[in-house]
Amino acid sequence: MKREELLTVRIDPELKERIELLERKKMETKSNIVREALIRYIQDETGMDDIRENISKKFASGSISFEQMVKILGYEEARKVAFFVEAAKKSFEEGLK
Repeated sequence: MKREELLTVRIDPELKERIELLERKKMETKSNIVREALIRYIQDETGMDDIRENISKKFASGSISFEQMVKILGYEEARKVAFFVEAAKKSFEEGLK
């Protein structure tokens, strides 16, 4: 069985108060509250990575437009995807010459 490790983080006093409020309300330890929050955050981010990848593939294949991609990923993220897709297409075309 893996041993749990200690992680020290700095938080502002307001966030600490909110965690302590949850600690009393839910009758949970601060460690459990923060652990659960981290697990959820990581799951959300991992899910977003999958979404970004799928949307990028659809854009690259022409299945969705730039505007549709913007609605899903936001303008900045869509712009990055479009840049890399265009760069990859140019590179591929140059390689065929």
